[in-house]
Amino acid sequence: MKIGIVTDNTCNLTQEFMEKNDIGYASLYILRNGNHVKAIDLCQTTFYEDLKVGSYVPLTSQPSVKDFEEVYRDMLKRYDYLITVTISEKLSGTLNSARLAASMVDEKRIFLLDSKLTSYGLGFLVLELMERIKSGMYSVEQLVEYAREFYKTTRIYFSVTNLDYLYKGGRIGKAKALMGGLLNMKPVLSLTEGEIIPVKNVRGIGKMVKELANLGLERIDSMRLKRLAVIHTGNLKYGGQLLEELRNRGIKDEDIVYSMLDTVIGTHLGPEAVGVITQWE
Repeated sequence: MKIGIVTDNTCNLTQEFMEKNDIGYASLYILRNGNHVKAIDLCQTTFYEDLKVGSYVPLTSQPSVKDFEEVYRDMLKRYDYLITVTISEKLSGTLNSARLAASMVDEKRIFLLDSKLTSYGLGFLVLELMERIKSGMYSVEQLVEYAREFYKTTRIYFSVTNLDYLYKGGRIGKAKALMGGLLNMKPVLSLTEGEIIPVKNVRGIGKMVKELANLGLERIDSMRLKRLAVIHTGNLKYGGQLLEELRNRGIKDEDIVYSMLDTVIGTHLGPEAVGVITQWE
């Protein structure tokens, strides 16, 4: 029995990696200059530089039903079953597009799951499914159940260091953005149960970096740390400070994935966001 994996581009795994490992994926879209562009086709560095100087925040949208339909029809030529894990349903309608496509193709062979994650939280889930499928020790039902519960073993914390972009995107009011800037307050946020929630406000970059490290490395039960990612939206200074803080906590460079955040999520956080994602087992 051959089992394949389908996801979306917000998992932060590179296009090259997914194609090399035959992971199916559909890309979300970013609306730029009146055109819908697949996020996976954009240069992240250029995108975040443009976002800094732009007067508006681009819109984003989920993959089309046709995007997933094409992936499914192609992959079902090679696999008996497909497991689809997507960005949290509370953040995007991506899973709904996948669900509609599956109903048009062969819903008995396609399993669909809300990962309740995004970025490397979702990416780490894809990597775990790959490992388990290759081992040949798990049934498709066991893999689906594992994927369903995976979010409970991850921590995702991040900070938006410039509140102007949350204001531009309509996430907070102008007064709050202005007040945050005047007081140098940095909101620390988490992705919990698939939803972005505020954790606390801290003053200054230094305290924000320490708080992200504290929260990201907070052990889940008696589990051990398996994977760790530091993500940023083009601000190498803040990303570097978080890397250094983790090094000071005993984390080795070879155990850290250091990467720009996917442009779809980054659009909503702005070009000066930074975060830490940890997987425990």
